[in-house]
Amino acid sequence: MRTAQHILDNSQLSIYDNPGSYLMCVYNRDKALCHRLEGQQEAPSLDRCQPSCANISRTDHHADQLLALAERLEKQAGSEFVPVPLADRFRRRASRLRTLADEHYRNRVTVQEDLS
Repeated sequence: MRTAQHILDNSQLSIYDNPGSYLMCVYNRDKALCHRLEGQQEAPSLDRCQPSCANISRTDHHADQLLALAERLEKQAGSEFVPVPLADRFRRRASRLRTLADEHYRNRVTVQEDLS
């Protein structure tokens, strides 16, 4: 796996930050799922990011943002003013966001210090 700094330092990669989806796109048009129906493009369609796309990369900051959003959604779902169907949607979305964050933390690559 590539570290975030390695990705950012590689001038041959096209990197797009997608703050609305809490991820970075390390764009490889041959692997891009955002263009499955339209054919290959020179840049990603950031409004069509797919969670299973091989181009997705997340930082700890992105994962932290996912968890914060999940907490906000769960808080809204607990409000007495939110209709039950909407509260259920909020809870399902929060669960998906937590799964994405957990997956990041489970699979992330970190720099290990040499303690010897």
